[in-house]
Amino acid sequence: MNNFIMKNKQDKRVGNIRGLKRTLLATACALLLGASAQAAELERPNILWITGEDMSASWLACYGNENIETPNFDKFADEGFLYTNCFAQSPVCAAARSGWMMGMHPTSIGTVYMRSKNKLPESLVWYADALRANGYFAANSSKTDYNTVNRYAGRGGGKKEGTVGHFVDTWDSFEPYAWRNPERKPDQPFFQVINAVGGHEGVLHRAKGKPEIADPADMKLAAYHPDIPEMRVQYADYSEVVMKADSRLKKILDDLEKDGLAEDTIVVYTSDHGGAVGRSKRFLYDSGTHAAHIVRIPEKYKHLRPAEVPGTRIDELVSFLDITKTWLAITNSEIPPEMQGCVYLGPKTEPVRDYVHMARNRMDECPDMQRALRDKRYLYIRNFEPFRPNGQYLEYLWKAPSMKAWHKYHLAGKTDAVTGAFFRPKPVEQLFDCEADPDNVVNLANDPAQAERLVRMREELARKQLEFYDCGYLPEGTLMDRAQANKMTIYELIRTPGLYDQQGYMKAADLANFAQEKDLPKLIQLLRSDDEAYRYWGVIGCIGLGKQAATPEVLDLMNGLMQTDLSEVKTLDVRTMAAFYCAQIDKNKAQALRSLKEVENDVPSKLIVTRRAAANIKLLEANYQGDQ
Repeated sequence: MNNFIMKNKQDKRVGNIRGLKRTLLATACALLLGASAQAAELERPNILWITGEDMSASWLACYGNENIETPNFDKFADEGFLYTNCFAQSPVCAAARSGWMMGMHPTSIGTVYMRSKNKLPESLVWYADALRANGYFAANSSKTDYNTVNRYAGRGGGKKEGTVGHFVDTWDSFEPYAWRNPERKPDQPFFQVINAVGGHEGVLHRAKGKPEIADPADMKLAAYHPDIPEMRVQYADYSEVVMKADSRLKKILDDLEKDGLAEDTIVVYTSDHGGAVGRSKRFLYDSGTHAAHIVRIPEKYKHLRPAEVPGTRIDELVSFLDITKTWLAITNSEIPPEMQGCVYLGPKTEPVRDYVHMARNRMDECPDMQRALRDKRYLYIRNFEPFRPNGQYLEYLWKAPSMKAWHKYHLAGKTDAVTGAFFRPKPVEQLFDCEADPDNVVNLANDPAQAERLVRMREELARKQLEFYDCGYLPEGTLMDRAQANKMTIYELIRTPGLYDQQGYMKAADLANFAQEKDLPKLIQLLRSDDEAYRYWGVIGCIGLGKQAATPEVLDLMNGLMQTDLSEVKTLDVRTMAAFYCAQIDKNKAQALRSLKEVENDVPSKLIVTRRAAANIKLLEANYQGDQ
């Protein structure tokens, strides 16, 4: 008994000692790990950001594409974290990149118009500026078009002879592989953008129509595309472009590994917006905004990971505005207070967003104001100029053989309600269940079961527009003229209540879009306003009512508006729309068309206005709209 007790005491003592050792070891490990994590946090990671042009999430096998195999993207997704709900705030490259660069909505800074080149205040900090201020060597190998003239060197300028359109004060280098650049200091962290993976829609214009690998017969088409040979060939052509992009991704990742930097570098892939085939890029459907976004974070920086296990799919909503703000957060760089995104990685992670806000206005020569709100399942689109089909003739888009064939097919009366909708006027509101209807072809806006959701998303969109100072309520030409007249940037103008009555303009737009015949007196009040923005929305409201608005008083006002002296530039946007209305209802049509032609031909210095006039003329051509 005594021996047993003694042995038991000895065993306990040994156990206590062993337990103490384990405790000390665990404590030491925890301290070491904590120190290691702290050191990793302090040791700023390299970031390699690979972007793909016009190659949306829907074109990758890891996102569900059934037409193609992308083994390198799939492997990359298995090694990292694939975000299933990342959306571009603009469905076209230059506007989307301006949002990236500033971390702000293009509508909030005046860069929502394609190829606008509107200037930004010098006080705003670009994300690359913040990275460089934090000691990063920042490089961008191509695609430095951020839709603004700030720091723009133009053709033949840049840091070295022969560069085109580079922002010379923004980047340390315009070469790929910043880590190999001799100007980079030893151990200096780098931030490298490589815009090389993917294929711009221009490749579809040059396609010979003889795919070598992909079989057109095997292509699964989107519901909104007609099953015609040209469309199948276009899908196959672009599938092969994606295959090349897949190989290019492997080459970049292999080179990073060979140079011994893979374990020190966070690698990101993001497509710049939606896809290349018609009804994707430029449009606010998922096909135009749903972006691939994959982040690979090495073990060294695992404290930054969104989940413990690589290969995990992350379903939280991510806007493009969140991406560059997150880069600044995880590199411990200073974040400009003007940035409008949310940090979604690392210890500075902010609350998960409920919605992504998206927008478009003029795309190349085609004006059209649209706004959208996306949650994890539903997409709400507000069409402020619903009389404009999505398929307004756009010269660059129509270079694709599939677009020409699709349009011809429609004009021949062969499209149905789904495949022909692209060429018809739009409803003011659209609501899509993206889970049940991934191609966004079934509009639920009039479904009583969705009435509450429709109102909620409509109100949330309006709230966001106010919060971000949406510049779209003045037509583009008028907006630019007013800013110039007041010696302001658009950014400054829309934040000046006396010059930009956003709340009033939004109410006028709502009246115009939802006007009934009983609202005509209110529209007439808008037409008589001294503010061209109110006159503009008055005309839009009359266009919606059509002949119901064609009273003698309205026609007299319209005649006055469309005869505005060409020297009064600020009124030309209103003039073009008044002329469009008169021609549309076949009142004074000849005079209206003359008025549009005058604006198109006689104001060469006002390219924005001339484009609107030309687009309106095309829209009025009888053979353009097919079965309307």
